[in-house]
Amino acid sequence: MRDPQFKAFSGRLRRIEKTQRRGGGFEAAGTLGQSHYTRVRRRSERRSLLRPALTFVSVIILMKGGLLAAIGETSYSEKLANLLQGNLFEQFMAYIMAIDPVSKAFAQLIAPLFG
Repeated sequence: MRDPQFKAFSGRLRRIEKTQRRGGGFEAAGTLGQSHYTRVRRRSERRSLLRPALTFVSVIILMKGGLLAAIGETSYSEKLANLLQGNLFEQFMAYIMAIDPVSKAFAQLIAPLFG
């Protein structure tokens, strides 16, 4: 008669040997073992450039709106006109800092905070 635990033991040995043939093995928790380098990465692990780009654009818009609310539209326009007469970098910055509808709406929203 065969031992009933022998069947479970043989099955476990077969699974371990199969895992080792595929390149796996014991990996301690928190270490970078073979599975870290050979597994297929899920789509969620890929980094998207959309979030940093939207964050950058949002920060620029909020900064423009804050400046516009703090110093006023006429003074802001004068400063942009001065930048347009500068070198290539200053002209580029004037283009970036130009008044757009979103920053203007944000400036009107926070203007009461500046008095």
